[in-house]
Amino acid sequence: MFKTLSLTALSAAALMAGWSGAASAQAPGWDGRYEEPPRGAYTRSCREITAFDGRVWARCQNDRGGWEWSSARFRDCGGQGLENRDGRLQCAGFVGPGPLPGPGPGRPPGGWRADAVLFEHAGYDGRVYEVRGDMPDLDQARFNDRTSSIKIQRGAWEVCEDAYYRGRCTVIDRDQGVLPRDWNDRISSIRRVR
Repeated sequence: MFKTLSLTALSAAALMAGWSGAASAQAPGWDGRYEEPPRGAYTRSCREITAFDGRVWARCQNDRGGWEWSSARFRDCGGQGLENRDGRLQCAGFVGPGPLPGPGPGRPPGGWRADAVLFEHAGYDGRVYEVRGDMPDLDQARFNDRTSSIKIQRGAWEVCEDAYYRGRCTVIDRDQGVLPRDWNDRISSIRRVR
């Protein structure tokens, strides 16, 4: 009987420690109102999802099968939404640094999933950002003033030199292997116009 009570007490203490650790990892110092987490593919590989103050906190599975705490501001993603990239939450569409896999420069296996693709360098080279919806502030994706070439898969897109579609704007409806000098490294927002 004493062993059973001791084991029960230890289990309860461990459970409480786990809960307090999870709560502090998810929402450190938060005492406000929680929000409905945004939908997205990340929900298939993340758990213990909490949203508040425009930010999502979750424990996400990485490529090695482990679980990591991560957070991202979903309000900054525009229409892009969130995704889990190797245990880290981020705005959907961002393809991190490094060479791209697949046949030929600037094309992953199976093609692009996005309607427009921004490239850091001319000739569809360098870091890549896949645009899957309006993006009012490319700084949130760490791609502000970095675009030197664009592939247009579908539609026509308005690009602007300032965030939230302000400043000088132009419409691009076909691939641009090299952006004109006055647009190179000057795009801060992009949205589909047709």
